Amino acid sequence: MTETDLIYKIASFYFEDNQTQQEIANRMGISRIKVSRLLQQARTSGIVEISLKKQKGNFLDVEKRIASRWHLKEVILSAPGTSEKRDLLMQLGKIASEYARRILKGNETISLAWGSTLSAFLKNLPGMDFPNLKIVQMLGGLGSPESVAHSSDLVRRFSDKTGGIGRFLSAPGVVTSLAVKEGLLKDPYIKETLLLAEHADLAFVGIGTPAPDSILMSQGTIISQQILDELKDAGAVGDISLRFFDEQGRIIEHPINDRVIGIEADRMRNIPRVVAIAGGSEKKQAIRGALNSGMIDVLITDYETGKKLLEE
Repeated sequence: MTETDLIYKIASFYFEDNQTQQEIANRMGISRIKVSRLLQQARTSGIVEISLKKQKGNFLDVEKRIASRWHLKEVILSAPGTSEKRDLLMQLGKIASEYARRILKGNETISLAWGSTLSAFLKNLPGMDFPNLKIVQMLGGLGSPESVAHSSDLVRRFSDKTGGIGRFLSAPGVVTSLAVKEGLLKDPYIKETLLLAEHADLAFVGIGTPAPDSILMSQGTIISQQILDELKDAGAVGDISLRFFDEQGRIIEHPINDRVIGIEADRMRNIPRVVAIAGGSEKKQAIRGALNSGMIDVLITDYETGKKLLEE
């Protein structure tokens, strides 16, 4: 038997008969390492050719191009055709919940931001039994505590769904002055919670826009129209947990930064896996800025927005 014959036989056992490498090694009287090497030779020599049949609704080519351009770990696109904001939120929320089910092992520390996309994500998240999971509020409370998009409510819902431990940041997201912020950061519990959020294994965040009809402004008590105008004049196109950036991803220098109680942009970049969930044509600039900022590692968005990100 020639080596080519041996390679062909082993490839047949592996690809046609679905035998494991160890089963083939035992059958042929050779080591598993040699089986692995011969299977690799089968591919490089052309004896075995592996091809993928493109599936309907699969957008891997676009996902790969976005991931390559911005050096992301992964991009997941929803199916095209949904233009209604409510439907899009639910679609993105469902995809995000499926992603969470895939990656969560049950012993992670998760930093959680706020917003309507994260609310949709948690609405779709199925029940899990992860008592060792820690969910940490990465930004102080914004708007009405009764709001389903409020950061503390999202932490509570996440912990309820998973059986994990919720860690709440007992402070407003925006305070009146730097002096107030410095005073609150001296509180041991607040300081420890922020430290825990900064050292999380992964984070789930939304991407906001500085627009009058955004959730940021709809609450009516978070920032004023004057501050919003100042941020836009400075080039702000979006924010992640009230860390505003321009389209090149540069953090906007503004006094509001001294009044936000939450993790800093640089600390967010140190989290191994930051998952951003955002979509819709009105979010295109904000998503681009977020990608350029280097704060996110995984993007979940819709197909139309993904295509537009590549067009420019």
